[in-house]
Amino acid sequence: MDTIISDICVKPLGEGKYLKPFRLEFNQDGIKRDWECVKAMSSVSALLYHKQKDAFLFVKQFRPAVWYTQQQEGLISKESGFTYELCAGLLDKGISEFETIKEECIEECGYKPKNLTRITMTYGSLGFGGNTQIMFYAPIDESMRVGEGGGIKGQEKIELVFISRKKMRDFVFDESKPKGFGLLFAYFWWMDKFHKDF
Repeated sequence: MDTIISDICVKPLGEGKYLKPFRLEFNQDGIKRDWECVKAMSSVSALLYHKQKDAFLFVKQFRPAVWYTQQQEGLISKESGFTYELCAGLLDKGISEFETIKEECIEECGYKPKNLTRITMTYGSLGFGGNTQIMFYAPIDESMRVGEGGGIKGQEKIELVFISRKKMRDFVFDESKPKGFGLLFAYFWWMDKFHKDF
């Protein structure tokens, strides 16, 4: 996936649309403390396993904060800024977690899962934010394909990536393909639930 970044300008965030930075002051065991925090929206995510392909389906998309960090740390490659992620979305539509992740699976991946299993609720960046993410699992196959996926046209540039089950362990530890903790957790949950001999 190619992308061109230009006209970069780093500015203070102030009051953001999705992130609201703040400082928390409190007493802990009689000692006055303060902590820098970020309020973020809660979200949902789903690990999708394609039964016919014997592969997991992930989304690959450009994340400006990852790109910026990679530039600052000299970790530059042709895929700078692109991350491999679970299908996911913000809980910003006023509908249930189940309905939100169903919509995201259709929008991002082009599949409408028939059976969603709730895995657990996790927390975002524990050091700075306390937002939650409800994680799901769904098996999919071609009978559930309802579109191309790719996200919201003009706003998201999402590439669908299938990783063979047999190659997942190598993928998980491949540092050249940035991925978040959620993807790693979901994969090891799946292995524990369906392949206890791994």
